[in-house]
Amino acid sequence: MPRLDEVLYYLTGVFLLVRQKQEGFGWLDLTVRGLARSFWAFAWCLPAFAVIWASWRLYFLGSMPAGTPAGLPFFVKLLVIDVAGWLLPLVLLLALARPLGYGRHLATVVTAGNWIAVPFAYAAAIPFALTLVLPGSAPFAGLLLYAVFGASVVLQFRLVWMCVGKQTLLASAITAIYVLPPMIAGQQLQQALGTLPG
Repeated sequence: MPRLDEVLYYLTGVFLLVRQKQEGFGWLDLTVRGLARSFWAFAWCLPAFAVIWASWRLYFLGSMPAGTPAGLPFFVKLLVIDVAGWLLPLVLLLALARPLGYGRHLATVVTAGNWIAVPFAYAAAIPFALTLVLPGSAPFAGLLLYAVFGASVVLQFRLVWMCVGKQTLLASAITAIYVLPPMIAGQQLQQALGTLPG
């Protein structure tokens, strides 16, 4: 598992790429080993996910009848949903690499995309943390979450645009793959696994 200093090093590269600085690539490990190690980014996101899950559990229990169970199995279901949301875009990117002609960029896109997910996760956790500390802040937290989501889409596009050689249409398509399928699949999985109030 990459140490904190290594993660910060990679995030420096991601930050430079988002700023459209070509030298950002030099801060990322774009070897096969670096690609494999980038999947440890999910583990680095787990503390942020834990905050999100705790907040979602309170929302779920507050919308359900008294006595509704939401123990360890509830958190396991949320973990499954987040793992699926992480892996689904990668599977689609792999499947579409040849038809869309970006195979030579795939490893770079995935490596950088994995690492940018770390700051995205912690930014998304902030509105959920607010609802844990200040339950009455839900309306503001909702607006903040939308703002974080919008900013993450823009930053994801800028990162992908650099990774695919500044091809705007291709970057737009890949960004859509990162954003839309996890949203749709997450909604369906939440309904199927019973983590949505109802």
